[in-house]
Amino acid sequence: MKKIMLCTAALLAACLTMSAQKKGDFTVGGSIGVSGGGTSASYSIQGNKTTEKTPNSTTFNLSPKFGYFVIDNLELTVGLDYSMQKDFAGRTSSDDNLFSFTHIAMATIGVNYYVPIISDKLFYVPGAQFGFGGGSVVTQNSNNNSTTQKVPFAFGFDLLLGNFEFKPIDCLGVSLNVLDFQILYASYDTGLDNVKASSTSIGAALNYGISAGVKYYF
Repeated sequence: MKKIMLCTAALLAACLTMSAQKKGDFTVGGSIGVSGGGTSASYSIQGNKTTEKTPNSTTFNLSPKFGYFVIDNLELTVGLDYSMQKDFAGRTSSDDNLFSFTHIAMATIGVNYYVPIISDKLFYVPGAQFGFGGGSVVTQNSNNNSTTQKVPFAFGFDLLLGNFEFKPIDCLGVSLNVLDFQILYASYDTGLDNVKASSTSIGAALNYGISAGVKYYF
């Protein structure tokens, strides 16, 4: 126990001697985000009122990253980004919900700029990143049957407009993103000769789809 306490104290002391957001700093960390919800609609036909609830898309995102400050307060990042999106795909004859699951993995490159709000403690961190990759779409046809569609190519662009980072100690940053703008293009393998399909989705989120992250400076 004493050795653990001594090692922890030594690590904290080393952190406190490091400079933050300075040219030459390296960072390693990542973020995780979850969004979801549902909609409810009411219908009235000849005085008979019914309410139908439909699940909205649910998205899970995991993004490990490595960063380097090329100049003071300007960070370049490289990393990986995995996202899983669950979409409502209909109902069975027994009124069970069916879903499609889109899995996308991309290699990413990004840039972040640190604007001090409270000196050395709180920063506004707008940024942007883009990535390339691929994945698959699994669609439920029934409770016991599904089809898989390949996504051979995907391109994503993410503009971070509401990203903030708090540094309780010099070597540790805790971030929270509450506003972003995203574009995702994906091409699909239809399984048919000479038949191609693609989709482009554009979305903006304010206080929806909040993501949080942790970053270590060294």
